[in-house]
Amino acid sequence: MSRPTIADIAHAAGVSSTAVSFALNGRPGLAPATRERIKAVADEMGWVPSAAARALSTSRVNALGLVITTSFEVIPSDTFYLHLITGIERELAGSPVALVLKMVETFEDELRAIRQWHGESRVDGVVLVNPRLEDPRPGLVHSLGLPAVFIGRPPTSAPVSTVEIDDEQTMATLLADLAAMGCRSLAYVRTVSEFEHDAARQKALQASDTAGIAIVPAAPVTPADGHLADQIDERLNQLVQLGLPDVIVCEDEMITLAMLHGLTERGLRVPEDVGLVSWESTPGLVMRSPRLSTLERSPAVLGEEAVRILRGMRERGAQAGPVHRSIDAPRLVVRDSLRPVSRTGAGSADA
Repeated sequence: MSRPTIADIAHAAGVSSTAVSFALNGRPGLAPATRERIKAVADEMGWVPSAAARALSTSRVNALGLVITTSFEVIPSDTFYLHLITGIERELAGSPVALVLKMVETFEDELRAIRQWHGESRVDGVVLVNPRLEDPRPGLVHSLGLPAVFIGRPPTSAPVSTVEIDDEQTMATLLADLAAMGCRSLAYVRTVSEFEHDAARQKALQASDTAGIAIVPAAPVTPADGHLADQIDERLNQLVQLGLPDVIVCEDEMITLAMLHGLTERGLRVPEDVGLVSWESTPGLVMRSPRLSTLERSPAVLGEEAVRILRGMRERGAQAGPVHRSIDAPRLVVRDSLRPVSRTGAGSADA
């Protein structure tokens, strides 16, 4: 059975198509009794509003966009984005709004996608990730008039909305927690990055003397090169030569597992010889032996909050100002890969 049209409803109700349009769209100009009669006829005929027609009348397409810019080789193992998308979809559940997802490998392609979505009226707003130290996206979405929420706070004066976890505070808190366990030296192994969140973590590391922890330098790695194990092996050689630190903190799951493998290959025990911590928490880290100590962060919460901010911007209209939300910093959860460090010797454990 074909979908009833406004003309079908007008014929059945004995009124004009204009009257039906007025009644179904809540526009004034009809007697209350006529309006109710038209609605009753429409209900009986099983009429539902067309999403396309509603989008044209409201300038909304009930879609929000997310562009992820990263290597296609890395994305399958990066759980951050999976959790972020889960949070977005969980907040969108029960609404007509759909997520439009695009994955690209270059920043230029991301900028092109944002412009294309806006030019074609594909989305009502966008969620943007990984603010860069020099980032044209805040100015771009502001000039386009495209509602946007950044996951993280870009260094900009453009009026853009953000939802963030303070990475500088998170690193400072982690250092304080490790210092309380007796840690006096630490290496942070991370990927090569131009992102603002990495700069924030490095800032906290540079102030690590306030926690009484010496930072052992470790060159960043590039997982997209496909030789992560070799790169971690090189970093371990450097760390051993410099003096193995009390604790090694790894940026993500892949680096953590590669580091654990490299330590085991050298006959070094975790945590007896060196403690190991992951900035990420995944089942692959906490459901193994030894169970890895992690920061219990939840990227899904960031996705949920981003959707709430966009929804609020949509409800408030063009006059809505930027919104900034801060999520509580994650804390260290100590598992098998950490134990208190004796003051009498680096890397040795209390009895």
